[in-house]
Amino acid sequence: MKETFECPEWLKRGVMYQIFPDRFSRNASVPLPKQSKDWVFRQDWGGEPEKGPDETGEVRCRDFFGGNLKGIQDRLPYLEELGVTVIYLNPIFEAYSNHRYDTADYEQIDPLLGSEEDFCSLCAEAGKRGIRIILDGVFNHTGSDSRYFNKEGRYPDLGAYQSKASPYYSWYRFSDYPREYESWWGIKTLPQVDENCESYLDYMVRDHDSIVRRWLRLGASGWRLDVVDELPDQFLEELRLAVKEEKPDAAVIGEVWEDAATKVSYGQQRHYLDGTQLDSVMNYPLKDAILRYVAGKGPYGESIPGLGDGALLVQTVNQLKEHYPKTVFNGLMNLLGTHDTPRIYTLLSENGKETEQGRQRLFLAMLPWALLPGIPCIYYGDELGMQGGRDPENRRCFCPEQGQREIFLHYKKLMAFRNRITRLEQMELKRAEADGGFCLFVRESGGKQLIFALNMEEAPRLLPLEGKTISDFFISGNVRFSGLDAFEIGSGSGVAAVLEKQGGSGEAEAEQ
Repeated sequence: MKETFECPEWLKRGVMYQIFPDRFSRNASVPLPKQSKDWVFRQDWGGEPEKGPDETGEVRCRDFFGGNLKGIQDRLPYLEELGVTVIYLNPIFEAYSNHRYDTADYEQIDPLLGSEEDFCSLCAEAGKRGIRIILDGVFNHTGSDSRYFNKEGRYPDLGAYQSKASPYYSWYRFSDYPREYESWWGIKTLPQVDENCESYLDYMVRDHDSIVRRWLRLGASGWRLDVVDELPDQFLEELRLAVKEEKPDAAVIGEVWEDAATKVSYGQQRHYLDGTQLDSVMNYPLKDAILRYVAGKGPYGESIPGLGDGALLVQTVNQLKEHYPKTVFNGLMNLLGTHDTPRIYTLLSENGKETEQGRQRLFLAMLPWALLPGIPCIYYGDELGMQGGRDPENRRCFCPEQGQREIFLHYKKLMAFRNRITRLEQMELKRAEADGGFCLFVRESGGKQLIFALNMEEAPRLLPLEGKTISDFFISGNVRFSGLDAFEIGSGSGVAAVLEKQGGSGEAEAEQ
C-alpha cells in the first residue's frame, strides 16, 4: 500500500445524493434538440416509464422525460436544506438511451440535458453551497450508436463498425468483422472496449485534455467507476494518477457489489484498495446486511434467513472494518438503494404497500446507514418514500408534491443530527456487537462517544449510559428514558446518542 494513501476528507463526512438525470427535474427553458434518433419525448412528467421489450423485441430505454442540468441546479436549495454535500450523477454524456450507459460521445453533454456551459454553471452554483459533483465513468464499453463505433452511421466520424481504417478500430475486439464483436454481457448495443489499447488510454486518461482530466477541469470533483471489476489494473492505475495530478483531492469510487478487499474477478485477485487504484467503493455489503436484519430480505426482495439476527449485521460491519484500510472504511459510500436495485421503501413494505411497519423498518435501517463510518448516499426520492421495483420502476420521475412528509422530515432530522456531531469523521468505530436481535455500535474520539443501538427483539431492551452525559440524541420508533441512566428501546426501534464523560468536555479532551 502507498504510504501516502488517504481517502479525500470530504468523502468521510457530509451527505451524498444520487441523481438519475432524466427523471429528477426539468427546467423548461432548455430547448429540445433536433431529433436525430428514434427517441420518445414524454410530456407526462411522473408517468410510468416504458417497460420491457418494444415491438422489435428489444429493451431500448428510449423514452425521455426531459430532466436536465438546469433542473438540477434549480433544486440546489432543496438539496442544501437536506444537508447534501455531494451529488453523484448517473451518466450525463451524449447517448442513445435514457440511462446513458451507452455513451455516444464522451466530449459532449447529452443535448437533452443541456450544454457544457450548463454543466459548468451547475458545478459553480453547487460549489457556492458547499456541494461537490461526482460523475459516472462508463469506461468498459461504449454505445454501438456512437461516434466511436457508429453502427447506425449517424455520426460524421468514421466508426470502428464502418471501417478498419477508423481511428477507433483498435478499441474493439471483432471475431467476424464487422458483425461479431465482444460486447458487455452479450448486449450488442454495448460493444466492449480494450481498456489497455494505447490510443484508448491516451484518449481517456493520458492526454493533457483526456476525458478524465477534462471534466475535472470543468468542475467535477471525482468519478464513480461503473463495473470496476471489468476494468484492468493498468487502466485503473493510470486513471488514478491522472485524476490526482489534475485535482489532488478528487475522489475515485468503484462500483463493487462484494467485499472489495477479497474481490476476485476473471480469476484474478484485485487490489483496488492498496492506494494505486481507488479511494473508496460502494458499500453494497452493508446495504444487504441491513436489509436482511430489518426485513429478512435479499437485495431484490427475495426472502432470506436473517430477520432480526444482529450477529449477521455486526459480522458484516466488523469484517469490512478488518478487511479495508482505515481511510477507505471511513470513506465508504454507504447506500440503501441505487438505480440498479428496487427502492428501499418498496423492499421494506409488504408487497409494495405503505404500512406503519414499513416506515419503522425504514427508519431503523437508516441509523446504521447514516451513523457508521462513511458517507451516506440517498438515491433521489428515497427521502420522500418513493416506491419502485426493478428497473425501470425504480427510475420514476421525482415528484416531491407526492412525497411522504413524515419520511422526509425523518431523513432531514437524522441528517441534521449527523451534521451536529463535531468531527464525526474522526470518530473511530470501537465496538460493534450483538446480543440476539439487539445491536450496539460505539464510535469514539477523545472524550466523546457516539453510541447507537437497534432492537429487533419482541421485548424492550435497555441501553445503559454508563455514567455519561447526553449532549444530543436521536430516536427512531418507541424509545423512552429508563430512570436517568438508560434508554429503553422498544421492538423495531433504535436510538443514537452523543455522550460525554460527566464533569468533563469531550471537545476539550479531544483538543489536548
